Amino acid sequence: RDNLPPPAPDAWPVLIREAVRYTGEQDTLPLCPLWIARQFKEASPLCEGDTCGAEALSLMLARREWREGFLAERMQDEILQEQILIETEGERVGQINALSVIEFPGHPRAFGEPSRISCVVHIGDGEFNDIERKAELGGNIHAKGMMIMQAFLMSELQLEQQIPFSASLTFEQSYSEVDGDSASMAELCALISALANVPVNQNIAITGSVDQFGRAQPVGGLNEKIEGFFAICEQRELNGKQGVIIPAANVRHLSLKSELLQAVKEEKFTIWAVDDVTDALPLLLNLVWDGEGQTTLMQTIQERIAQATQQEGRHRFPWPLRWLNAFIPN
Repeated sequence: RDNLPPPAPDAWPVLIREAVRYTGEQDTLPLCPLWIARQFKEASPLCEGDTCGAEALSLMLARREWREGFLAERMQDEILQEQILIETEGERVGQINALSVIEFPGHPRAFGEPSRISCVVHIGDGEFNDIERKAELGGNIHAKGMMIMQAFLMSELQLEQQIPFSASLTFEQSYSEVDGDSASMAELCALISALANVPVNQNIAITGSVDQFGRAQPVGGLNEKIEGFFAICEQRELNGKQGVIIPAANVRHLSLKSELLQAVKEEKFTIWAVDDVTDALPLLLNLVWDGEGQTTLMQTIQERIAQATQQEGRHRFPWPLRWLNAFIPN
């Protein structure tokens, strides 16, 4: 009725990819006539001939992204100019790149960007401090994810007494409220890195929720998250070692840009799908979580705990009265 050109055969893959991004499911396509008409209405001025081909649709989508991408470009510029500190090379103990989705009221497009999570540990009473929660910037779902993460770690370590370390976790350079549990797997990996004193590969970002058994659970906004980290790596030049870790259950939600898919095909960028946090740890920390006949993260953490506990036993007074030990003869 709008006298729109019919799609050419080569236009269907482009249209289906955009439809999957719209629905968020690879096996679900939209039947909304308004959505379908909008795609061809915007592409019709770019069509050559009586049909709308893949080239016209792709050009229309690229122009739409350019029109709606101002905020995403500004955030990327902040990272590239090192006003927001995100590392995509090297190693750091207790620091990891998580993936976030940013949505602004009234803005037509959500976009993804990496978020730097840091964790530091010190001798203490076993308390894990969620700085976002203490600063009243963390929501209830985020707090729940933190507690689940801690429960998994304590269950795996099987300690007979309280862990002699305290830890603090935070989203660095985050000045607004944080909610959701999609970063709980990243936070768990950062905590394990800090406890084991083993560095995290900064060329890999990770997203996903985790349950009390360590299983990776699906999260939302996956395409935007992956493309946000890829954009930063691409601007800094891809080195073949960069990539993202996602829950295996999220594979059905993937519908990525053609340039990202091309980088994956050329092995310049990698997407790893994992079923469990223990599958992600060797990629991030270059050590397995547990096993026989090799150095493992669990073994390293237990050795550090045993060493700290041995030193703790030399003191006769509890932590608040530790200063009285100076008056006791050796």
